[in-house]
Amino acid sequence: MKAVICSAVLAASLIAGNAQAQTQKERDCAVQGQVMGAVQQARLDGVRKNKLVEAVKAANPDLSQKVLDTVPAIGAHIYDIKKRDLKKVDLGAVAQAQ
Repeated sequence: MKAVICSAVLAASLIAGNAQAQTQKERDCAVQGQVMGAVQQARLDGVRKNKLVEAVKAANPDLSQKVLDTVPAIGAHIYDIKKRDLKKVDLGAVAQAQ
């Protein structure tokens, strides 16, 4: 009987741990999508690359410094894309879906 109870507890804890990991992954993807969308919008709004971090921070004051540190790298990629091509896609939604 103890073995059955232990197995059930172990299975429940593994399922709960997996659910927490999935939830954290979903939150991380949501933040990535938020940052991608903010950088895309800044590019479309004509924000200069050297003012990008400030623009993203102003639009999303809840972002951590760790996340804001990724903005220049993301911006380098997005600023290489032509504006007409950026208007055709929602990078935030694409990043979140992936």
